[in-house]
Amino acid sequence: MKLRTVMAIGGGIGGLALYNRRLERGEQLTNQLGGETRYYRWRGGDLAYSVAGEGKALLLVHGVYAGASSLEFRKNFEELSKSFRVYALDLLGCGMSERPSRRYGTEDVTSQVEDFVRDEIGGSARLVASSLSAALVVPAAVRSPRLFRKLVLICPTGYGTLDRPSGRLGDVIYGLFLAPVLGDTLYHAIVSRWGIRYYLRGMAYHDADLVTEELIEDYYRMSHQPGARYFPAAFVSGKLNLGVADLWPRVPQRTLICWGLEARTAPVREAQRFVQHNPRSEPRIFKDTGLLPHDERAETFNEEIRTFLL
Repeated sequence: MKLRTVMAIGGGIGGLALYNRRLERGEQLTNQLGGETRYYRWRGGDLAYSVAGEGKALLLVHGVYAGASSLEFRKNFEELSKSFRVYALDLLGCGMSERPSRRYGTEDVTSQVEDFVRDEIGGSARLVASSLSAALVVPAAVRSPRLFRKLVLICPTGYGTLDRPSGRLGDVIYGLFLAPVLGDTLYHAIVSRWGIRYYLRGMAYHDADLVTEELIEDYYRMSHQPGARYFPAAFVSGKLNLGVADLWPRVPQRTLICWGLEARTAPVREAQRFVQHNPRSEPRIFKDTGLLPHDERAETFNEEIRTFLL
């Protein structure tokens, strides 16, 4: 009886492992933004980025979620490259960048952005960062102020959202995601087409009609690359949470705080906290948008930040 039980468990685990391998298709990704694709070697991993345009340097940094990549700026990259030298970076573990098996922490994102501006851009840059990444670049703006001329932060976290340490529960969740077989299974449940559709339509976007099947497939393809689970696992377990209450008042750059009026997981009232605690910041609220005003109201967004950054 025990032998049969062991064999059944082993067979089940083997079946899950095979199922997970089939889902990690490793389909080759291509640059959908345009411009030239380049790679920056950062601490043993290759970071992919797209670059186009001439003029003052502008770096775009996407948010943190399953399937995240610079594709988030697909409606901004080309238009902004008419006025700036635009760099759109895929963070380590995302997009066309490498996805090493490692534990990610807040400093990983902070240092990637800081080192990229210093080493690859070769001087100061304007910076646009989205959601959790917008909070994670704050330490870089404080400790390396000469690297960043102006900031545009889109629905940043850190004041009321994602500002608490993950604690023991986070450790347990992170351990589950990193576990062989089980971690892959949990991750693939989250990044199913149903899961992606639910996140985009129910949390990220205000206008659900903008969430096309093509867009869902783009996110699905990004999130099913080998090694794609490690970075989102750190996010889901709270290992990338960062409170910015102490740092934010010290940010010396002029900053535009952009927010979607209909944002759900990061309510627009959070924008006022940022503006109140740093006199060098000013708000821009976009009607009929959620967490991605740069996508839902791209034309207005592009014009607003062009005016602010030039």
